[in-house]
Amino acid sequence: MEFKSIEIKNFRNFKTLKVKIGNKNIFFGMNDIGKTNFLFALRYLFDRDIRKQDLVDSDFHKRNVSSNIEIVVEIDISDINSVDVQKLRAKLKGAISSNDKKVYIKFEATYNNQIKCAEIKIQWGSNRNKLRDMHSSNSFFEIDNVFNVNYINSYVDLHNLFRKNLRSLIKNVKEKEEVDNKTEMTIKAKVDEINQEIANLSGIQTFQDKLTPAYKKMRDEKVSIRLKPYFVINNLYSNIIPFIHQDDDSNEYPAAGEGRKKLLTYAVYDILSEDPEIEKKINIFLIEEPETHLHRSMQSALSHFLFGSNTNDNKMKYLFISTHSSFVLSEMDGVNLVRLYNDDKIVAASKSYIVPDEWKHAKKKLNRALSEAIFADTVLLVEGESECILFERVLTEIDPFYESKGIVILSVEGVGFKPYVNILSALGIKYVIKTDNDVAKVPKANPVKYKQVGFERVNGLMKYINKSIDSECILSVNNELTEDSKLLQYRRQYYEENKEKLDVIRKKYRIFLSHSDLEEDLCDCLNKSRFCELLNENTAADAIKRLKSKKHHKMVDLVSKLKKTDCNKIYHDYTFACLMEVCNETP
Repeated sequence: MEFKSIEIKNFRNFKTLKVKIGNKNIFFGMNDIGKTNFLFALRYLFDRDIRKQDLVDSDFHKRNVSSNIEIVVEIDISDINSVDVQKLRAKLKGAISSNDKKVYIKFEATYNNQIKCAEIKIQWGSNRNKLRDMHSSNSFFEIDNVFNVNYINSYVDLHNLFRKNLRSLIKNVKEKEEVDNKTEMTIKAKVDEINQEIANLSGIQTFQDKLTPAYKKMRDEKVSIRLKPYFVINNLYSNIIPFIHQDDDSNEYPAAGEGRKKLLTYAVYDILSEDPEIEKKINIFLIEEPETHLHRSMQSALSHFLFGSNTNDNKMKYLFISTHSSFVLSEMDGVNLVRLYNDDKIVAASKSYIVPDEWKHAKKKLNRALSEAIFADTVLLVEGESECILFERVLTEIDPFYESKGIVILSVEGVGFKPYVNILSALGIKYVIKTDNDVAKVPKANPVKYKQVGFERVNGLMKYINKSIDSECILSVNNELTEDSKLLQYRRQYYEENKEKLDVIRKKYRIFLSHSDLEEDLCDCLNKSRFCELLNENTAADAIKRLKSKKHHKMVDLVSKLKKTDCNKIYHDYTFACLMEVCNETP
């Protein structure tokens, strides 16, 4: 069984929205953009408990009660060997045929002005335009026999979760029934002893001695009033709460910390999913901002639990998670990323994300870098960490609040530009590329030859971004160069000869090619004397060599010495115009 899409109309802040989804979904976007409302749309469709709450006029988009609320989910049921597909098909009965490959489930709410709330119906079937009404009783619909919703909000109530699910969580073992019965009899006898001890307390005896004479003042009869404590345990498990026991400490402490309680909540849901009664249904998990109250290390641990292939035995197959945390996404793989954003109206973009095979061994590193980017509004993709260090310093001087405006600088070192371009473009996130004007050996060429790999990289990126690329933008790549072509003067010559095209590429594709590479361009921008001063060298050649030999370390040292005038010069320089582009200024 696979979720395919959801469509929402006239519900809260959504006028109309349709987005592709999958079985594991991550929703992200700015605050108040609608992530919680998105989860509530799913709850109204699948969760009987939330349906008990009336939909009022404020639940309709801009209180437009003249139009209905509609929430439609499309599910692929083509895998007849799937246990969940079999569960769903068994309940659908006449709503679909055995040959149907998908099912639509539709929630519809019509506002009733007389009762000042909405009347709802739920339908399902394989034909989007001819759905069958579900049988219902009050807020209970046929769908509630199929799906079980586990909603975990950002502020969990662990003790309420315990009380609500005690019957499912605590069950005596049948093989130990005789022993348990004896234990319960022992408990009852001890309770009787406690009641007798309470009755013997002097305060109770004194009150009892006064009560009988006071009563006889109103009615003289041959009776006396006795006070008998009635301390009982109606439910042995009614007050069970979790305590923490340290392995090296004999004491026990209440699980009071919000972070620990949150992790215990997930542990409880993990156990609940093993309940045979719950297993009869299809479990859906709706999780809102799981990072709340969790340290980053615990967020990573939770990510391993949610997305690890073996950690939860695939019990959480259907996940819908809203988050702001890159650490919660450190283990993500085979997920559907859904970005909600505001472009005059609430819109969404989605992209299925699978960790590339070559990065399986370093998934966390890739995922964290990627998740930083997907939470941004604009991303500057650069070749390495040195560019990150320099550009972050410059932008901090130009605009100290650039990060709060959704600008992120990301190194693609070891991964390349294309995986990021793929995700960012699909999610509608603006990206700018800064890459070097490299010249390198032609592989396996005999005799040895060199080619313009920087030009080749730009061509490849343009084709990746737009397969129908204009021929006027294609750069001619010379694969017959000699070793001298690596020299700075020749690389700059190649740039100047193609400057007109490269300027068009900047505007159309936001790809900014260096004149040569970072060190030489920075030297030219600041002028040689200032560059040498910053690196404590006598010549520009020595300064460039020094910066290249210990690139990251020396770049940190260099940027610490940059003044505001230096940063402004870099920011407005033609070679580093990618910075103005990122800030939405015209270079």
